[in-house]
Amino acid sequence: MPHAIWSGPISFGLVNIPVTLHPATKSRSVSFHLLHAEDGVPVKYVKTCPAHGRALESEEIVRGYEFEKGRYVVMEEQDFKAAAAMLGKGHAIELISFVDIREVDPVYFQKPYLLAPVESSARAYRLLAQAMEDGGKAALARFVLREKLHLALIWVRQGFLVLQTLFFSDEVVPVDELPAYGGEEELDPRELELAGDLISRMAGSFDLEPHRDDYREKLLEIIGRKIEGEEITVPEVEPLAPVVDIMSALRDSIARHEGGVDSRTAS
Repeated sequence: MPHAIWSGPISFGLVNIPVTLHPATKSRSVSFHLLHAEDGVPVKYVKTCPAHGRALESEEIVRGYEFEKGRYVVMEEQDFKAAAAMLGKGHAIELISFVDIREVDPVYFQKPYLLAPVESSARAYRLLAQAMEDGGKAALARFVLREKLHLALIWVRQGFLVLQTLFFSDEVVPVDELPAYGGEEELDPRELELAGDLISRMAGSFDLEPHRDDYREKLLEIIGRKIEGEEITVPEVEPLAPVVDIMSALRDSIARHEGGVDSRTAS
């Protein structure tokens, strides 16, 4: 199991269930070091004080909030703890309400975590998870993690509680701030019918298992070839042409999903 990054109780009503919070995902990205192009030596980041002209040790660095230009107030660990305690619940995941997960706009989803029970809370944890699953509900919650208040959605996945942090409503860009794109223009019913036909032919169940990070695999292949001293050339990729005739593009796409039969011959 991944290491716990937080521990505390889930609190709803008068019930408290001690849990631990664990990352639900892991990065598979290829990582790189920054090197000096001239000699290939790794670059080091050094935190310096311009006033003293020297590198600083970590214990010499504090956090400050700029309340006026060039003026800062220094924040200490107790200040962040005090802010969390002033919320009323302190160090706990507070369940606010139970909602239908289908009502939640995915644009608010931020990062998933796994909630695991501690030994003493296993029964209460299972009771909450089973009751939520039976009722088809997810829990809207809030808690403090890494000196920041988070909203979260908690639901049941394979018997365990998943906590998904959420963006606050004022952190999501409203769609009406985007430039107009002609959304009021009348659509051609024939194009709409063909688009719906293509969508139905491409429909399937949600399953990520067959999908792999092909770019990562190609990147590792290139790294291996460079280690062997091979010079890499970029293959030519034909750019995608802009769609001029939507009707023809839809018909050709449908024909491809029919096994190559050109549907333009059928009317």
